[in-house]
Amino acid sequence: MVTGIRALRGWLLPLLPLLLGGAISAQTPPQFRSTEVHPDRSVTFRFFDPHANRVELVLENRPDKLPMQQDKGGLWTATVPALRPEIYGYRFAIDGSPTTVHDPQNQVRRYGNDLLLIPAHPPEPWEDAGAPRGNLTRHEYVSKIVTGLPENRSEFVVYTPPGYSAKAKPYPVLYLLHVWGDRADSWNRFGQANLILDNLIAQGKARPMVVVMPLGYGDMRFADDYDLWNDRAAIDRNLRLFEGALLSEVMPQVASLYNIRRDAEGTAIMGASMGGLESLMIGLRHPDRFGWVGGESSALKNLNFDAEIPSFSKTPRGIWMVCGRQDELLNSNHIFAEWLRSKDQTVDLEQPEGTHSYIVWREGLVRFASRIF
Repeated sequence: MVTGIRALRGWLLPLLPLLLGGAISAQTPPQFRSTEVHPDRSVTFRFFDPHANRVELVLENRPDKLPMQQDKGGLWTATVPALRPEIYGYRFAIDGSPTTVHDPQNQVRRYGNDLLLIPAHPPEPWEDAGAPRGNLTRHEYVSKIVTGLPENRSEFVVYTPPGYSAKAKPYPVLYLLHVWGDRADSWNRFGQANLILDNLIAQGKARPMVVVMPLGYGDMRFADDYDLWNDRAAIDRNLRLFEGALLSEVMPQVASLYNIRRDAEGTAIMGASMGGLESLMIGLRHPDRFGWVGGESSALKNLNFDAEIPSFSKTPRGIWMVCGRQDELLNSNHIFAEWLRSKDQTVDLEQPEGTHSYIVWREGLVRFASRIF
């Protein structure tokens, strides 16, 4: 009997690859490139999942998901028309699930997004073009104002331009505030703020400046609970505490550590989303401290502007704002711009194509940094 089994096994083993080949190949990912940028800047995205019934591409700065097509082996494909040079986040939605998945071939990520650079020739300001590099320095300090910090330790990151000197003429300073969910280093990690400043300064399109990027929360509970955006009192508390920390803790430290101007004409403030709310409110409440004020996709919903800025003073340099046309915050930004104009304040609200996205904010930083000082 044993001899018979051995004989049968010897007969079957050579046939196993043929008998099982179909099953094995159906489960084994084929060799493929997950992203392919074509000469015309159209891009083909690929994702392997033989068990999915539907796969959709979620692409940054586009409001709608793009359906992908499946081949017989389980490889899903979608090609998007030419994309302008930028850094795009993307991810995949499977069978309608709100939880999206990463591209296994891409390890360059921003939270839920994988990142893809569409390069330009010549390079865009957020690309590494070989310009002289400025320095980034992280500072940690004990805050007496911000609540919920581990050991009460907060932080800010400072960019100093190439050739920075403590003995030179004092540099103008920009306070650059991050979006909700981000941290002090996010404007550099995801917004390429340091590369943008390096390139603009090298090209003579922006003045050499110091850029300060603080941790943008007054109440750290706010940092991790998106539902608090439905609580007006929580929003106001976070804003007021951060305002106090910025004015009485961060700014005095920066003035003591760096060779910066201390007049309003030499001081700017701008932020995106939550940071846009903060920059506009703080900048307009303190025109004696900030001569240049900007906001990107600012979180201005359901605000009583007369209550938020009770003693409005006109800013001679005007207010600069940007919000994408497909951003749900565009209407509230329009309302705020009209309120400013009712106060005889000059305001420039740009409305490019785009959503609530680093694409809008990155390009907005280029324009704001090029016009200040």
